Amino acid sequence: MEITTWESPTRVDNLDGGGQRRVLAATDELMIVHYALTEGETGEPHAHEETTQASFVVDGRLELVGEASRTLTAGDSYVIPPGTVHGVRAITDCTVVDVFSPPLDAYTPE
Repeated sequence: MEITTWESPTRVDNLDGGGQRRVLAATDELMIVHYALTEGETGEPHAHEETTQASFVVDGRLELVGEASRTLTAGDSYVIPPGTVHGVRAITDCTVVDVFSPPLDAYTPE
């Protein structure tokens, strides 16, 4: 078992729009990622070949775009199967927690 703390996550990336991505924990099978997004910040539409993504909106408002488009608010969640085109736009500052299985190589520790 591996335990990480907020002060010592697996990885931290500052995003172009001013937000932050924190990889809270990761194994070979699963990855938990916390996003603090600033209003207007976007994640361009893309798809993960083999990865399922489950997301939970902790606070704020988020627009899901791609194969499904919808406005999400605090307490909403969604699951994106492999191969599904998706992206996001932060309508307000918001916090989102994503779980990826298997983990995304691009977010593994440097």
